[in-house]
Amino acid sequence: MDLKNISEEIRAVQGRHRARPEMVKGLNVPYFRRGEMAIPAFKMKTGGDPATDGRATSLKLMKKVTELPVDFFFYDLEDASPDHLEFKDHARSFVIEALTTFDFGNRVVAFRPNNIRTEYFEQDLIRVVTEAGHRLDAMVIPKTEYADELKDIIGIVNAIQKKAGHTNRISFEVLIESPTAFLDAEKIAALDQVTSLIFGAWDFARTTGARVEPDSWTHDQAYARQHLPIVAAAYGKDAVDAVTGTLPLRPKKPEGVSAEEYAEALQGDPGRINAGKFGLPFIQQMRDRIRAIRLAEEDAADARRCGYAAKWILHPDQIEPIQKAWTPTREGALNALKLTAAYARAARTGSGAEVDGNRLADKAVVGTDWWIVLAALKGSVLTESDIKETGFTLQQLKRTVVTHDNHLSQA
Repeated sequence: MDLKNISEEIRAVQGRHRARPEMVKGLNVPYFRRGEMAIPAFKMKTGGDPATDGRATSLKLMKKVTELPVDFFFYDLEDASPDHLEFKDHARSFVIEALTTFDFGNRVVAFRPNNIRTEYFEQDLIRVVTEAGHRLDAMVIPKTEYADELKDIIGIVNAIQKKAGHTNRISFEVLIESPTAFLDAEKIAALDQVTSLIFGAWDFARTTGARVEPDSWTHDQAYARQHLPIVAAAYGKDAVDAVTGTLPLRPKKPEGVSAEEYAEALQGDPGRINAGKFGLPFIQQMRDRIRAIRLAEEDAADARRCGYAAKWILHPDQIEPIQKAWTPTREGALNALKLTAAYARAARTGSGAEVDGNRLADKAVVGTDWWIVLAALKGSVLTESDIKETGFTLQQLKRTVVTHDNHLSQA
C-alpha cells in the first residue's frame, strides 16, 4: 500500500496546527509579579493647600513604594484620587513627578487613569503618557465595558508614545468589573498589548446587585472569579485576583505606651497584651488586624489554586501574606524540580509516568509542578546550578511538559 500521499498530507496538517502555540498563562506576559499594589496619587489632610501640603504628603506616600518588597505597583488616578477637577490635575502632576524622579529598581511600574467615560480621561492620557510614558511598563484600565473601547485606548496610547518619542511598549491590565466586560472578556484578552485580566469583585457586585462578604466572597462570586484565569490563559495572558475585603489596619499607639512596647504589641498575641495598659479597643483592633491578614493569605492561596498569577494589594501588611502564595519554598521547589527530572529520565527508559508519593505523575501532573519550578527560578529560590544538577538543561526539562515540538523555543 502506497502511503506516501497520506504521509505528506499528515505533515501538511501537522504544520498548520503546530503553528498554533499551546496557550498557557503568562506566555504573552513580559513580566513576573505575584502582587499588584495600588498607591494613591493624591493624599492631603482636610484644609491643606494642594500645591504644597498635597504635594508633600502625596509624594511621600508615592515614594514609600520604592522601599516595599512588592513586584508591581501602580499610581492610582482613579478611585484613590478625589473626584474633583482641581485635585485630579494636581494628582497628575504628582504622578508625573514621581515617575520621572524615583528609582523603582526592578519593580513593574504602572498607573491607572480614570475611565474613558469621565472628563478626566483625556488629560490623564495626554499628560502622564507624554511626560512619563518612557517610565511605564503597564497601565491599569478601569471600568472597561467592551473590547473595542480598549482597542481604541491602546491605539491612543501608542500614538501619544510615538509623538513623545518614547520607544518602550506599554502593556495593559484590564479590570473586568461588570457583566458586559465579563461577556467581552475573551475579546479583551485577545488584544495584543493586553497582558492581564483583573477581577474587580466590588464593582462586579455593584453592577450585579450582589455583596462582597470577606469570609465568603470567593465562594459567592466563584463562577465569575474562576472564569477569568481560563479566558486569560487561552490567550497566553494572566489573571489577577481582586482585593481582599478587609484591610489589616494597625491600631493607633495608646497614650503612655512607648514606641518599643507598641512595636512589640503589633507583633504579638492579642491574648497576651496588657489590657490595662493598652485598653480593650486596642486588643480588639489587633484581633481584627490578624483576621484581615489571615483572610488575605487564604484568598491568595485560593487564587493560586484557581490559576491566578497575582493578587491586588491595598496595604503594605498584605504584601508578604499575598506574595508568598506564589513564592515556592526551597524544599517545595526542589521537590517539583526533582519530579520533573525524574519524569524526563523515565521517558528515556521507556516509561510515560513516574510515581510521586501516592500520585501517578504523568505529563499533566508534572506540568502543574512545572509552574512551581518556573516561579522558583523567577523568584531566585532555584538557581541555574540546581537545574544543572538534574543532568538536564532547562529546555530538556520543559520538553517533558509541553505538547509539541514547536514549543521548545518558548520560555
